[in-house]
Order: sequence, then structure tokens, then C-alpha cells
Amino acid sequence: MKKNIILYLFVFTALILIFQLVNSNRVFEDLEGKWIDTKARNEELKDSLFKLQIRLEEQNDFNLEENEYALRYFENLSIQNIASHVKDQLYETNLLREKNDLIPYAAMGRTFLINKVKVLNHQWIIADFSDGTHWGEIFLTYQIDKNGGLNFELREHFMYPNPD
Repeated sequence: MKKNIILYLFVFTALILIFQLVNSNRVFEDLEGKWIDTKARNEELKDSLFKLQIRLEEQNDFNLEENEYALRYFENLSIQNIASHVKDQLYETNLLREKNDLIPYAAMGRTFLINKVKVLNHQWIIADFSDGTHWGEIFLTYQIDKNGGLNFELREHFMYPNPD
């Protein structure tokens, strides 16, 4: 009887070990497959990140913060961040008047407001405006006087056709 119990225990232990071996091999193969997929995905993401970095560098070509020559133009002014100062002054034109003089279109129900601004260099700005249903863009020039005051001048403008 003792021999049978030891034999049963040996067989049971052997079956458990075989089950564990087969199961661990399956788990290992599954993890290895996931690792290979993750490695391939990481390579794709690195390529995408590289392409986005190149696009960002191209976009920054026309940006005041990245243009050393344009920033030298403002060396004598005591304004810390020129681009933010210009944007703030341009956004203030939304608040100061019922009709924004920089936007040459008559209000069609609601007042046109400047939404986005990009300061290209020490003289040029591109801005986006809308009233919620009509959209357009304007090209402005600006000058900063010795006191930090800004003068904007509209150069070009257009409004997108309403798709309705």
C-alpha cells in the first residue's frame, strides 16, 4: 500500500511538472510575441516622432521666437517676450471696440473676433478671425514704438466662402 501511495505521488508530481513546463512554454512564447510586436510598434513611433520633429522645425522657420535676426531688432526694448506682448495687444483689439478695425468685414449678426495669431518676424503677423459662422484670415504689419506701444496696419485679408 505504501508503494502505491509513493507511486501515485510520483506520477501526480510528474504530471504537475509536465503541465507547468508546457504552460510556461506557452506563456514564454506569448510574451516573446508581444515583445516583438511592441518593438516593431516602438520603431514605427520613433519614425513618426522623427517626422513630426522635422515638421516642427520647418514650422518654426517663420516664428519670431526662433528668428535670431528678428529678435535683434528688439534688443533696445525692455519687453521680455515680444511675441506674447504683440499677441496680447492684438487680442485686446477684440475687447476694446464693438467693431474690430483690423477686420475689414461688416458684422453679419455677431462681431468678428481674432482667434489665432502667429507672429512671423519683427514686422509681420498672420491672424485668424471669425464670428462663429464666417471665417477668414488677415495679414498685418506692426511697429513697436520706444514706449512699447504697438501700431497695427492691415495689409491683406480674405474670408472663406460660407459652405451653407
